[in-house]
Amino acid sequence: MRATCILLCFFTFLVASSAHPGKKKQYKPCKELVLYFHDIIYDGQNAANATSAIVAAPEGANLTILASQFHFGNIAVFDDPITLDNNLHSPPVGRAQGMYIYDTKNTFTAWLGFSFVLNSTDHHGTINFMGADPIMIKTRDISVVGGTGDFFMHRGIATIATDAFEGEVYFRLRVDIKFYDCW
Repeated sequence: MRATCILLCFFTFLVASSAHPGKKKQYKPCKELVLYFHDIIYDGQNAANATSAIVAAPEGANLTILASQFHFGNIAVFDDPITLDNNLHSPPVGRAQGMYIYDTKNTFTAWLGFSFVLNSTDHHGTINFMGADPIMIKTRDISVVGGTGDFFMHRGIATIATDAFEGEVYFRLRVDIKFYDCW
């Protein structure tokens, strides 16, 4: 009797799990947010408005010029303004603070670790991000690994896209955040 019950349960599981082969469950975000952050790297002449700086470089490299060969070996830290739209001069709603590490020799790729520190009338708290950024791809996903305040323990995915860039001194990222785990 017990063996029959186990066999019946197993068969029911197999039928239920194969009812829609290849069809994934679609999850809906519990919260969404789109923000922009603006990075102005220090180039030796723009100290007044720079929001990031190269803090490590390959041996013999200059800390005011990104290394050749896909910037491999450069590490930059940043404290960038975050805005609700793509205008650098819009009122900031917070700061993007963290680092990016250029970690590939044959294409433009960086590893990102940063937080959005938000302090506006709409949002208070932090959102923490971490992961690889294959820069040459139009849109790429990075993990949202947690947060504080209004974003306490939130997790999800941020789709980032380079919205604008000016040489190697300025870039703007559009960050489309979708939280799938909201507390």
